[in-house]
Amino acid sequence: MADVLEADYLVIGAGAMGVAFADEVLAQDKSAQIIMVDRRSRAGGHWNDAYSYVKLHQPAAFYGVRSEDLGPGGSALVSGTEVLAYYERVIEKLKASGRLRFFPLCEWTGNSSFRSLVGHQDDCQVKVRRKLVDATYMKVEVPSIRPPAYGVADGVALIPPNAIPRLVNPPSGYVVIGAGKTGIDAVLFLLDQGVDPDAIEWIMPNDAWLLDRARLSPGKIAEGLSQMKAFAEARTVDDLFRSLEAHGGVLRIDDNVWPTKYRCATVDMNELRQLRRVKKIIRMGRVRCLEPESIILEAGKVPTNAKKLHIDCSADGLAKRSVRPVFEGNLITLQSLAMCQQVFSASVIAYVESRYSDDEIMNGLCQVVPHPEFPKDFIACSVATNQNTERWLRAFPRWLVGNRLSILHHDRLWALVIAGIRMRKFMGPSNENLQRLMEEECSAA
Repeated sequence: MADVLEADYLVIGAGAMGVAFADEVLAQDKSAQIIMVDRRSRAGGHWNDAYSYVKLHQPAAFYGVRSEDLGPGGSALVSGTEVLAYYERVIEKLKASGRLRFFPLCEWTGNSSFRSLVGHQDDCQVKVRRKLVDATYMKVEVPSIRPPAYGVADGVALIPPNAIPRLVNPPSGYVVIGAGKTGIDAVLFLLDQGVDPDAIEWIMPNDAWLLDRARLSPGKIAEGLSQMKAFAEARTVDDLFRSLEAHGGVLRIDDNVWPTKYRCATVDMNELRQLRRVKKIIRMGRVRCLEPESIILEAGKVPTNAKKLHIDCSADGLAKRSVRPVFEGNLITLQSLAMCQQVFSASVIAYVESRYSDDEIMNGLCQVVPHPEFPKDFIACSVATNQNTERWLRAFPRWLVGNRLSILHHDRLWALVIAGIRMRKFMGPSNENLQRLMEEECSAA
């Protein structure tokens, strides 16, 4: 007979969003009890599968859970190892409260039940008193846990980025496939190890706008003023990005190539200089097939050989998912509410869950902001993030400013007040102009 457990919330997934949600719910509701289930052996989600040289791309001040700082905090870019140790510490702390039970190496089977992936015991049934929480919907993928999305012929040397540090003999050259965060990390790692830039070929299906990480540092709220002005005055999407680039808000690898993507990837200026050392960039679309003597791409082919090592960095780390309501009866689906700020969003959702009871009101406070892919998405996501922030400032300003995962938390009060007064000058015109740009994009599509 199956075991029967009982909890207020059954959280499926112990990644960054699931743990941030649990941390906030337990902080707000001292009677709440949570059961958390994850297929992996420990918390941390995709960090368990990432390459050993991975680092956080955003400041540690904004990442993790509200109740505990990550690493030294501030602008520190902590390592993946530090992130995993952090989540282990957080989970142990939440378990020690007696209000969270964590079941690793277990798979949710639906109907409020889960089973072990390593044992033969019966499924565990869970009586959920309040809600089921889906913390897996964002579905973060890394290359090491899925096959490449293109053909690979026999005899072609292809590895995930995880395998680079385990190389014994250097190949004649490297071919990095993919230009997102993982591809950037792989190129930087190779350069840091002293690999000649001319020995690196970089398949870049699309150039993307990058964010200057210095602009994301804690206490930089005033930096947003120049961006708001650009939002208010831009005539077209391209015009907006020209203005943002002129003020240092966005960057690109090649000044002669106009980016067609925007995925929130960040670099600092030293990293950008390093990336620009790689001159063999192949811009012929995505890979269709790797053959022993050629790489077949969407727009042609280029030569390769068996002595070259191909590195698959093409997984879509944050693929677009269809938007669904965050709150649907007894189901909560964790999604982003602020552009590229997933853990903060999970914290907001948990706070709203603990303070409200009407789905319509709760969904009104939690409008989903899908992960951007194209420059036009940056506009839509900016508008939606601004609107959500305005709602939160009206509904729960003290909590918002007090939450370390919020960018507003890291500025002094006087700086926030002054920035707020100055931003009001541009907020209306900014949102109005961005709305116009969105409508023009839609009509042109």
